[in-house]
Amino acid sequence: MKKLRDIADDLAEKLELPSEALGAAAKLSITGGRRALIENHKGILEYGRERIVVGTEKGRIVVSGQELLLTAMNKSELLITGKICMAEWE
Repeated sequence: MKKLRDIADDLAEKLELPSEALGAAAKLSITGGRRALIENHKGILEYGRERIVVGTEKGRIVVSGQELLLTAMNKSELLITGKICMAEWE
């Protein structure tokens, strides 16, 4: 039996929409190397000034840099500021 997330991914693909439009996947947007916005997160897994790890439905997002700060967070969005050197999906 398919999981609800798999059904949402399939529906988004058939409607030619990004999967995050239906809440199916996380979305990472980095602006100017100073702001990282993560949508559809599942919470903070690790927090430090040089590394922040965020849980997602399908893995983790690791943001590395200097003077990182969790600036804002709500149920679905999370904003990290600082000097972002690297972001990777695991």
